[in-house]
Amino acid sequence: MRKYGNFKSTNSIQQVPNSIIEIHLKPLDLMRYWRRIGILSDFIGYFYGFSFLPNIPTESIDMKNSEIVNSISTVFNELLENAAKYSYDKKADIEISLIHRGKTFEILVRNKTNESNVTSYEASLKEIFSTKDLEKLYIEKLETNENDQHRSGIGLIMVLKDYPVEMEVSFETEGEDTIITSRVIYFTNGFPQS
Repeated sequence: MRKYGNFKSTNSIQQVPNSIIEIHLKPLDLMRYWRRIGILSDFIGYFYGFSFLPNIPTESIDMKNSEIVNSISTVFNELLENAAKYSYDKKADIEISLIHRGKTFEILVRNKTNESNVTSYEASLKEIFSTKDLEKLYIEKLETNENDQHRSGIGLIMVLKDYPVEMEVSFETEGEDTIITSRVIYFTNGFPQS
């Protein structure tokens, strides 16, 4: 198994979950109706936003404009888009687990792919997790990847530089397939103090 990431908070994933939601989707369905990714992402943002903003009324403009709601939606959207793009068998499930633990929200996304997709995704991850300056890398990618933003890593760079998250992506070979597991821990109170 190969892993890439900045994941440090193992204590967070050892806490007993407040709630878990599991979802199975087909990449083919998401590719046909791309807008469904955004709709599902917004739903997840609102659904979990209530957990982290319990004193804000649901119809309040504060809830709709909440940083937590919007950022959970954005982070989930990026992970789901990547799973749909990098899935080789468009009929194989994308498995999603959404786990609320206290002040953290964990997103786990698993999908199957083939070696050519692994090679390009792994190269992007190596670059992202080895850089010392995500902001500089983000600008470089925007300037050089105008024609192919779908495989540039811009979305993951944005998530890592703009949101209080830790991330780990692992690759595990199963016969001819490779299973990609992306795990993100979103810290609703900002990054934990070391």
